[in-house]
Amino acid sequence: MEENKKIYHVGLDIGSTTVKVVAIDPEGKVVYSEYRRHHAEVRQVLEQLLGELMDTIGNAQCTIEITGSGGLQLAERLQIPFVQEVVAVVGAVRQLYPQTDVIIELGGEDAKLVYLTGGVEQRMNGICAG
Repeated sequence: MEENKKIYHVGLDIGSTTVKVVAIDPEGKVVYSEYRRHHAEVRQVLEQLLGELMDTIGNAQCTIEITGSGGLQLAERLQIPFVQEVVAVVGAVRQLYPQTDVIIELGGEDAKLVYLTGGVEQRMNGICAG
């Protein structure tokens, strides 16, 4: 397959304090991954990260999904699929680490515990996790 015919999978996580971007090639290898605080300059940081991503993968075709507390509005405006962050985390953990029993996720706005054994049960601390 020619380099420009590859389809990369890109995930954007726009949170209350950070922006994260990851790109995975068709073989499942992470080719770009960055985590950066946005200091309320979400658009500027996202533009920087997407520019760096383009420097890495060029003008390749991509699928994109967005998650995070700040991502829903952007996903709607750009008509890009939005995946609720707990759903995204559970899906990734089940695929990469199927033996996992509990997921603990600390974000800028909250903390989440997800129990996977015997179904999925989620508990959330609504007070700022920071």
